[in-house]
Amino acid sequence: MNLIASSSEVLYSIFQEDFSSLVLLPKIEKLINKEEPTLEDVLNLCSHNHSLLEKLTRRGGFSQGGEDFAKEILFKKGLSFLKSLAIRTMNQEIFQLPQELSGLNELILKKRSVILARFTKHYYDLLNLSADDAYLCGLFFNFSHVSFQKLVQVQFLSGDSFEENQIDCAKWTADAFAEIGFEHVITSFIEDSVQDLFSTSFPLGQALVRIGNHLLINAEESSSSSFRGGTRIDRDLLDATGLTTREIVNVLKDLTRDYKGGTNHQ
Repeated sequence: MNLIASSSEVLYSIFQEDFSSLVLLPKIEKLINKEEPTLEDVLNLCSHNHSLLEKLTRRGGFSQGGEDFAKEILFKKGLSFLKSLAIRTMNQEIFQLPQELSGLNELILKKRSVILARFTKHYYDLLNLSADDAYLCGLFFNFSHVSFQKLVQVQFLSGDSFEENQIDCAKWTADAFAEIGFEHVITSFIEDSVQDLFSTSFPLGQALVRIGNHLLINAEESSSSSFRGGTRIDRDLLDATGLTTREIVNVLKDLTRDYKGGTNHQ
């Protein structure tokens, strides 16, 4: 078995075990696309996982789970509401960094990822993506950090620098996400996150997210949300978006100001 295949399988197993809401998301998407979903379909989504069901019902403001919850979703709230619940629940559990390597911790990564997700979603029309796909592309852009630290935790990788393993981790993460059931637009965006811009399958999206990511990292390092100073943006990236620095910075300022821990909205 080659290293790429085995690493992807290890990550897939870790995600299955640790991130139930992540695994749930493609299942909800598949049900949304089903012509006539049934009550049994909704019940089967997470009835086997009482902990996940409890998180979803609590976050959705429901007093009961099980069949009552499924009926409320299917006949009143809708499956898109359930998907939103799953994403907000997922945001609270998937950014685990057990090793806290390179000074990166869960709170920093979660904040960066959620703001980047909302930033990408803001431009979904420009990107010609659905709002949800744009959000997830931004949310998972830095997820290779999680994969790396999870693999270090189980001693599949040594604790060498993330940068040395970044390309492999992006590939392994994308493959694991594909196995879970995420669509190609999401998995290719993860894999392309470490490639040369013009060799990626979606240069416009990559350029936009890379600019946002760069500005957010600068703000983290300066302990500021002003995005001033030291924020020079690669001209190739900026030209690829057709946007101005001011336009991008103003959007990020608003989203950063509105951030409340990733629980309030997508």
